[in-house]
Amino acid sequence: MVPMSIVSYLVLCLMVAILGRRTRLGFYRSLLFSIMVTPIVIMLYLLLFATVDAETRAEEGTKKDGA
Repeated sequence: MVPMSIVSYLVLCLMVAILGRRTRLGFYRSLLFSIMVTPIVIMLYLLLFATVDAETRAEEGTKKDGA
């Protein structure tokens, strides 16, 4: 039973790392932080702050194009 819970925890960590691969954290940092903290906390962080990061990048892109 314990190995199954460890495997499922690592699978959740990998899923969070895949979610974070296009953010500032990147794949490996997301994986490391999700193993150290919990995948749920890092996933919430990525969902909350990755959208803010994407919006600021979009705004920077329009400023460069307009100037």
